[in-house]
Amino acid sequence: MSAKRSPQREQVDRNYEVFVKALPELAATKAGRTVLMKDGEFIAFFDTDGDAIEAGRRLLSGQPFSVHEITERPVDLGYFSHVGSLGTL
Repeated sequence: MSAKRSPQREQVDRNYEVFVKALPELAATKAGRTVLMKDGEFIAFFDTDGDAIEAGRRLLSGQPFSVHEITERPVDLGYFSHVGSLGTL
């Protein structure tokens, strides 16, 4: 019997899966930037992780989201390093 995943964990997993599939194209056009994601969609691209997190908190009003740095290879820094919602990260 598997444990039910939290909405935040589901968001991270869904976004990360989409991100990894798109990474070759993203790395060719947006390397070094950070993407804000929600529901498997690319919301916006930013120059820094901090800018992406701030925008996610402001634009998504407490809903779970994730940010991912665009590099040659995916870097999964773990749950707390790239998911946010109002008041948490």
